[in-house]
Amino acid sequence: MKYPENIPAVETRTDVSADEIAECIAGRAEPMLFKGAAAHWPMVSAAKAGKLSDYLATFDQKRPLMVFRADAEADGRIFYNERMDGFNFERTAGQLLPTMRALESRQFGEECCYVGSTPVDHHLPGLRDANDIPVGEETPLVSLWFGNRTRVAAHFDLPENLACVVAGRRRFTLFAPEQVSNLYPGPLDFNPAGQTISMVDFYAPDFARFPRYRKALEAAVVAEMEPGDVLYVPSMWWHQVEGLDDLNVLVNYWWRSTPTWSGLPQDALMHALLTVGGLPPAQRKAWGALFQHFMVDRDQACEHIPEGRHGVLGDLNRDTSTRLKKLLIEKLQRTL
Repeated sequence: MKYPENIPAVETRTDVSADEIAECIAGRAEPMLFKGAAAHWPMVSAAKAGKLSDYLATFDQKRPLMVFRADAEADGRIFYNERMDGFNFERTAGQLLPTMRALESRQFGEECCYVGSTPVDHHLPGLRDANDIPVGEETPLVSLWFGNRTRVAAHFDLPENLACVVAGRRRFTLFAPEQVSNLYPGPLDFNPAGQTISMVDFYAPDFARFPRYRKALEAAVVAEMEPGDVLYVPSMWWHQVEGLDDLNVLVNYWWRSTPTWSGLPQDALMHALLTVGGLPPAQRKAWGALFQHFMVDRDQACEHIPEGRHGVLGDLNRDTSTRLKKLLIEKLQRTL
């Protein structure tokens, strides 16, 4: 497999410590790579010495986790099967340390092994005491990801994301949110790990089937990461992730910039598909203009209305959020 040429590197800083990252990314809307910002972590040092599993054993609670395994024919790609009625991998139960040690000793051979989104505080309590990055006042979800030479198709996440490489090399290829149509997303409700993914094979793109993907490539940026590097991935940025070595370990931090009581935007998308998706094209376009005005350009929508009359267009709080939810529930129940 050959990586596409001429994709520019993401903006990179070499002079930022772990304690300074939160300040650097505050209000930022584009990715940034912080070289060596987590190089001081003991787990990074242990990985470089080939003793990562020994280090993690101090914290391991022997709790079960899910392991994705695919045959060598998958070539490391976590994806659908050919008929798209299932996936090209199997989910098997495992534990953290035995799986990690099997990867360290190359027991999987050419078989693909991938473990995603394993909560660190649940499986490895105490690990963050000496291996952590402060993210301001936020309370992040911190997860461990590891495997061998794997690649996960481009997808987006709602939370802000800091990705910290512990072992091996990783490559993130990133696309701004407005590239969504050029990435040809698959089903919203049937996908390998909960998020819609790009249907394009990055290493063998079928431009006859996916012609707009050329535009996505023209807009892409790449982060080539080594142990100790930290990448900031803003909310909603699409990213393809590749593990480039026989053992790749990453810790990531997820946090939302909005309170949990505001709900999930993807729920609004599903509701819009229910109520707007079946309308004639002209009406869908008209509603698209309303969404643009009242949602995307929200500040402009309020500028000519007296502040006391902003109503649901005004700044939300927990009380107004509760009232809106009750109103929606009542309306949905009437249509059942």
